[in-house]
Amino acid sequence: MAAGEAGALAPAPAYSLSYAQTEKLIGLAVAAANARHLAMSFAVVDPGGHLIAAARMDGAPFASLDFARGKAFASVALGGQSGTTLEQRYRDDPSEYSNVSGAGYYAPFLPAGGTFPVFSNGHLLGALGASGAPSAIDDQVVKQAIEALGASTVR
Repeated sequence: MAAGEAGALAPAPAYSLSYAQTEKLIGLAVAAANARHLAMSFAVVDPGGHLIAAARMDGAPFASLDFARGKAFASVALGGQSGTTLEQRYRDDPSEYSNVSGAGYYAPFLPAGGTFPVFSNGHLLGALGASGAPSAIDDQVVKQAIEALGASTVR
């Protein structure tokens, strides 16, 4: 039965950032970093924590790409929380994260500032993580990029 015929199953809605959206999101983040004269790295993961795309700007610290990915993974792994919230949860109870370090599909699990989930219409689409600047600046750049995409950092 062809799609669209009576009784055919409609495809499930896609609750993940597309590659095109991810490419635009990273471009917006790079532009925000450039406006601040910063060299940063960015990683975007889907709601399952799988890497969609990542970018390391010229001059960004060597390990910053892995840190950005680990931050984004932590955000979606715990239901779409900001890095600041995850960092506070870690301070309150470090044992909460004791068994998740190997769960990141070969990425670190980093509950730290510099990441926000990406929500649209209440759906978690993934997360954007950043590294290379102080955490407060990472947060500003990430939030600015997500909002410029037309998405939200809160459900």
